[in-house]
Amino acid sequence: MKQYNSKHTAVLSTRGFYTILTICCLIIAVSAYVLWTSAERDDTAGLQAETPIVTPAGQPDLREDTPVLSEEETAEADAAAAAETDTDAQETAPAETAAPAEPTPTVTVSAPIYVRPVSGAVITPFSGDELLFQPTFGDWRVHTGTDFAAEAGETVLALTDGTVQEVFEDGLYGTCVTLSHDADLTSTYRGLTDVRVVAGQAVTAGEALGAVAETIDAEAALGTHLHVETARAGTAVDVLELLGESEIE
Repeated sequence: MKQYNSKHTAVLSTRGFYTILTICCLIIAVSAYVLWTSAERDDTAGLQAETPIVTPAGQPDLREDTPVLSEEETAEADAAAAAETDTDAQETAPAETAAPAEPTPTVTVSAPIYVRPVSGAVITPFSGDELLFQPTFGDWRVHTGTDFAAEAGETVLALTDGTVQEVFEDGLYGTCVTLSHDADLTSTYRGLTDVRVVAGQAVTAGEALGAVAETIDAEAALGTHLHVETARAGTAVDVLELLGESEIE
């Protein structure tokens, strides 16, 4: 009986030892796990912690009263602050004074002045596309100019402002002068003598170009007169229309 009790006591003692050892190991493992978890939480909290606020000496620490804002609330607050700053800048910026607009210069375009080359009546009008009887040659033909009655030596005047384009001789019309004007207008004066202008010279309306010759071979049957032709862009036009005369004198 004593042997049995001794053996039984030994077994219990052995089992108790291992049991206690196992419990100690479990306690050690649990403690290590708890310590490891706490350390990891502390590291994470340290990484997420904001920059510490340094409170000046003598000032109360406001960290406990400062609310923690989310990322969205922080962005909204920054946007509101920026808008307030822009508004303040606009209010404080000096107003720009608009420079007074410069008056637009008024350009006055005056209508051209037309002057009769000579004062005599029209003896042969401008015919356009119609045929007129030509007594010098005894045939019918268009008359691209206007014949004005004039005395030999009478002064011939420029129809309107322009430039002397050419002074030339014609086998049938004698000495001729052509002027160029604005708007592609030209005027040619045939049957002149004592010409007073040269090519390239600027003339004004009514300025003397020369004098009426005693005769024009191409229209000798008409007597002494001045033959005037006007054209716009190369197309013959009636000089009487430019002068505003509607009837043949």
